[in-house]
Amino acid sequence: MSSPKETECHLKAGHLPAVKAGGMRITQHKSPKEPVGLTEDTTGLKVSGSPPKPSTISGAIPKGNADFPAEAVQVFHKEKPPILHTVKTPINIQQPRK
Repeated sequence: MSSPKETECHLKAGHLPAVKAGGMRITQHKSPKEPVGLTEDTTGLKVSGSPPKPSTISGAIPKGNADFPAEAVQVFHKEKPPILHTVKTPINIQQPRK
């Protein structure tokens, strides 16, 4: 007869230890003990779809072209003036080390 300690699993941190094969540790994943599925009776139920949602712009429902007049769209797409950046080149003075 074998002793009960030999048949018990030695758990480390609540799970089985990893198996070492070829110098690398391989974890063995457990299969689920109980089958995954619905246990409730769903014969009389049906899935209902949600009603179509209107697109909103900043919280308000758009009203077609009334929200965006042609002048506003033209200004938005107009080419922007160039921005001038005066970038000073850094002046590095080469000095000998001490």
